[in-house]
Amino acid sequence: MDLNLDVLQELVKMVKQAQISELTVRVGDWRVTIRKNPQSGAITTTSAPPRPERSVVNGEKGTEKREESPYVPVLSNWVGIVRRQRNSKPLVQVGDTVRRGQTLCLVDALGVQNEVRAPANGRVVEIFVEEGQAVEFGQPLMLLEIAGGD
Repeated sequence: MDLNLDVLQELVKMVKQAQISELTVRVGDWRVTIRKNPQSGAITTTSAPPRPERSVVNGEKGTEKREESPYVPVLSNWVGIVRRQRNSKPLVQVGDTVRRGQTLCLVDALGVQNEVRAPANGRVVEIFVEEGQAVEFGQPLMLLEIAGGD
């Protein structure tokens, strides 16, 4: 199974119609969670791509060890329009400390405002999109510096 926009739209449709409040799907290295909010009927999704690794070669023995990057990109799960504000206030700005699961922005797709949540605790170091900008599935929206111990 390949994770693409058609599959995601079908999963959202299933969650809307089913008597479930949350669905998590794993495809390869990706995990997508779709939640139904009973108060507003809005659907939210989170995804956690693998954290990038870099290789370091030890000069003495030529052995290679893996180090995880301290940064993780926040990617769009939807094709739609970015909404970085709620009630005329920005949800996050560069330099803000965020918690895992915190809403960073919204992607308006077919009239449904889908929350993009922080995949880990950390600090927003860069924002790649502006309010009202059209985005594609998988497009980087922000870059987080992972907090120690996460």
